[in-house]
Amino acid sequence: MTVAVCGGTGFIGSAVARRLLARGLEPLVLARGRHPVAVPEGARFVAADRQDGRRLVEIFQQHGVDTVIDIFALGLGNTAPMLEAMGAVGGRYVLLSSVDVYANYGGLLRRDTPPVQAAPAKEDDPLRSFRHPYRQNERRPRGVEADMLEDYDKIILEEATAGDGRFATTVIRAPMVFGPGDKQHRFGWAIEAVERGGVVEIDQRAARWPNSYGYVEDVGEAIALAATAPQAAGRTYNVGQAFVRTPIEWLLSFAVVLNRPIEVLEVPPETRGLLADRADASDLRYPLTLDTTRIREELGFAEIVPEREALLATIAAERG
Repeated sequence: MTVAVCGGTGFIGSAVARRLLARGLEPLVLARGRHPVAVPEGARFVAADRQDGRRLVEIFQQHGVDTVIDIFALGLGNTAPMLEAMGAVGGRYVLLSSVDVYANYGGLLRRDTPPVQAAPAKEDDPLRSFRHPYRQNERRPRGVEADMLEDYDKIILEEATAGDGRFATTVIRAPMVFGPGDKQHRFGWAIEAVERGGVVEIDQRAARWPNSYGYVEDVGEAIALAATAPQAAGRTYNVGQAFVRTPIEWLLSFAVVLNRPIEVLEVPPETRGLLADRADASDLRYPLTLDTTRIREELGFAEIVPEREALLATIAAERG
């Protein structure tokens, strides 16, 4: 089996490559190669532009690639050449999708008013009704070009791959992913507050908002597992921790790991406590949570990194 990881030198892609190596495979790591890259020992690096469909076909055929894991599929604009290359060679395409496909995300952005779904989303639950969620959205991920975010939509990609009979697709819907290398610094706010100690003020609108997360090595394991499991072809899987926490609970979790006593106070919006900006920009009646039962029951997924170890590694990375 030969697996190519497109976007395999980045945060999540590197973790996927490591987990493929742990399975005895020799993954082919593809990236533009514009900057010096470090790939895990045992992986093979090939420089390629994902917009160059002919080059992708050449690489896939030359190396006998039968499975492609696409980490950086954002929208049709940056993915159509990849899908055409897959159509030419066949095999399996593993699409990294997102929790943002679900209906609650539209409510969270205040661009739609679906019924609030309090329970974690399952794979067959309703999706958001509109497309291109980053258009007219000031809260954007760091490190992604503006035109790519304008075109961004994982639902469109899921629909495009599901309707293409030239290859089989596995969809991975990921949560917010944290750990060393996270350019979004998803827990930077919590680590900084806990390290200061004492009283921690958090905006009362955000304090009890449920949200799903996944540690990067565990998410990499889930993707590698799904990519190498024959029964995962044609399936969609939510990925993330088996539990859901609120921001208050995350603060207390980091306090335990750091052995720093804190007192958490929920404060009104005008006090400008932690996460006030997020609460200003979002309708936090809508949780962003995932039910990960399917991948655990069908494929036997389980986290590979103990939570304390994951949090300590995240803290060390934030400290630099």
